[in-house]
Amino acid sequence: MTGNRRKYLAKISFTALLPEYSDEACAQEETRDEQQANYEAFTQGINDLFAILKAWEDDGVHRALHLDLRSAASPTDRRVYKGHDLMYNIAIGMRKDILSARWESSRLQLLMPDVLPLLLNVHYLRIDGSGSRRLVPLSAPDLAMSLPNLNSVEWDFHDCDAEAAYYQTDHDSSDSESDSELEVNSSEALLEARGKNRMDFADRLRNTQYYSLSAAHITFYHAAPIDQRRTCPSIVPMDFSFDPFSAALRMFSQNLTTLTLNAHLDSTLFWPSPDEQDALNPSWPHLKSLDVEINMISPSGDWYFTGPRPADHEDDDAERGIIGDADREYDYTNFRVHPDPQTFDPFLAAFAKAVAKMPVLEYFMLTSELTEGTAKLHILYNAPGKEAEFGDEGPEDLQCRRIYYACEVGKVWVPEAETAEGLKGAGKEKFGGEAIERYVGSQYY
Repeated sequence: MTGNRRKYLAKISFTALLPEYSDEACAQEETRDEQQANYEAFTQGINDLFAILKAWEDDGVHRALHLDLRSAASPTDRRVYKGHDLMYNIAIGMRKDILSARWESSRLQLLMPDVLPLLLNVHYLRIDGSGSRRLVPLSAPDLAMSLPNLNSVEWDFHDCDAEAAYYQTDHDSSDSESDSELEVNSSEALLEARGKNRMDFADRLRNTQYYSLSAAHITFYHAAPIDQRRTCPSIVPMDFSFDPFSAALRMFSQNLTTLTLNAHLDSTLFWPSPDEQDALNPSWPHLKSLDVEINMISPSGDWYFTGPRPADHEDDDAERGIIGDADREYDYTNFRVHPDPQTFDPFLAAFAKAVAKMPVLEYFMLTSELTEGTAKLHILYNAPGKEAEFGDEGPEDLQCRRIYYACEVGKVWVPEAETAEGLKGAGKEKFGGEAIERYVGSQYY
């Protein structure tokens, strides 16, 4: 792109180039030196891109740009797509190759982000940090620091469940206690890395200025729990009584008009904990659309949902994630089917308090996956004139504010009265009138 052509460029999809590696290295996980070389190559790629775009701006090219950062890849990585021949040679022992497991535990980092030049033309930043070569979440606010005219972001990262790596291992294949100890140690290392990634992201997000940002779509991908009997580990840092990741997202969100969020979250996403120092009562004066999906498990490890727990089979080992009877009558992934008043009600109460501080809100959806993607809790609000995704019974409903609940609710759980009244107040300041409250059951899963 040269000369006058540059002003017509509207979108850049960018993949940083990582070093190649040998056939022998294909059979081994990345060493620390190799990881460092990848960090440097990734950083150099970003620096080169920013330098080119900065030179364009200096030449007087002014055009709002959409930047789509598609992580990074080495040319050697492409072997994993060669298909049958490669897999056959691995299977018969002609080739030693662990494929993508070579880099699966690595996370790419952007080194020295403060040296990047300011780019005024980039208005939209998408980062796919959960692909094959994953990025540390910190890279998102690190890049945003150099993009003062951002008005919309879409960030996807992988927030892996360290314990799941342990539970999904075929433990019966372990012939010694040392194998089991290695698995537990690996799980603990993943858990520690996960907590650090969340904390680093929160610290940088809280300390970065977003001058023009109005819309954010943020996903910290997490898999549904395999066994809902699990006792889950906490990912809240030591010496914290609340999740600083959720609290940082609350502060980040207060100047937005649109927020879509999917992550492990606690109530400080909506309202400060009493233990937050110097925290002010929040407000969202411009927020019109809010779509939040929470995991079934809080950052502290508590389950937000409950239900009739099936009896264990005699061959089960719940602590090690072993389900002994493949033909059991009950599915241990599916028994938590409604909110737990002890954990979910305080979360929803904080949300209701926050809704009162969103005077122009036109839409919200609070969602949680319950059973392997086939069932969900939905709490939905729509302003007058906006057709609901579910629950409307006729055109007359569109004239009112509406709060709809879709779940196993009504029989075993309803929100506390004060919380329900708070949610029914959504949009009242702007639209007035009475709100319809409706429990629509589980047919909208």
